[in-house]
Amino acid sequence: MVIAKDELLHIVNTLPDKIDVEEVFDKIMLSAKIEQALKESDQGLGEDWEDFKTAWLKDDQ
Repeated sequence: MVIAKDELLHIVNTLPDKIDVEEVFDKIMLSAKIEQALKESDQGLGEDWEDFKTAWLKDDQ
């Protein structure tokens, strides 16, 4: 998984002065996963939103 340097700097600059290291890693990983999902979505990969909702509601019953 790859994250842009500017996104990493943005994450670090918005953190409080003291923060648990695990929290930093969690925020970086979340951001990288979101970026990856957006790229996949732009490429037409992934599941159609309406199909997902239908399946989700069906599984919830």
